[in-house]
Amino acid sequence: MRKMEVYKIRSSKKNFDFLPVFLFVSSILFLISCGKGKNDETDLSDFIAFDKSKLGIEVVDQNLGIKFFPPNGWELKQSSLSRKVESRGTTANPGDNFFYQPVYLFFNQTTGGLLSVGKVETNDTTLSKSARLNYYKGLLNTKYKSNDLTVGNFIHSKIYFSRFKFRKEKLISFKIIFENSTGDIIQFDYTIPMDFLENADLSIKSSVGSIQPM
Repeated sequence: MRKMEVYKIRSSKKNFDFLPVFLFVSSILFLISCGKGKNDETDLSDFIAFDKSKLGIEVVDQNLGIKFFPPNGWELKQSSLSRKVESRGTTANPGDNFFYQPVYLFFNQTTGGLLSVGKVETNDTTLSKSARLNYYKGLLNTKYKSNDLTVGNFIHSKIYFSRFKFRKEKLISFKIIFENSTGDIIQFDYTIPMDFLENADLSIKSSVGSIQPM
């Protein structure tokens, strides 16, 4: 909570008037600070790192419009993952759905860590390209809000990133989403067992920090 300093006021009348106002403002600030939930978006500037020893081989993809490094020891596998449907779960209109199509899949045999990278698309033709990202972020927020979800943003390499962190059983997932230079939604999915999160933390942050636009 913001520190507030109270100065003595010479006039007894002014001091009398000031006290209720001070108490009222203090109460409001307290309620605001206590009312902030985990789902409020926060600054995550410290989520990126730059340790090259924690990185694997560089990937350059013209179609995705990015280049990046997976975490060291996370080996490239054949991406046999079919596209994943992301929906609010209550809509009867298939056009409201978003589809995540993984292009790359990296797996760490020791920790069970998994990274998938791909594009997010939608069949909803009523959404402008500029509105798709915000709509998709709202969808993810609704879908994972009961999974100890925290949401935050950070800027790196002139890219505005949003991070969705949530728990599913004994796994921690980080969805990193952003737009490439042509306005396509790109998604990085990092999933790691909670028992290995501390050891993999710097590797994941360094991988995120390696993402660059083409």
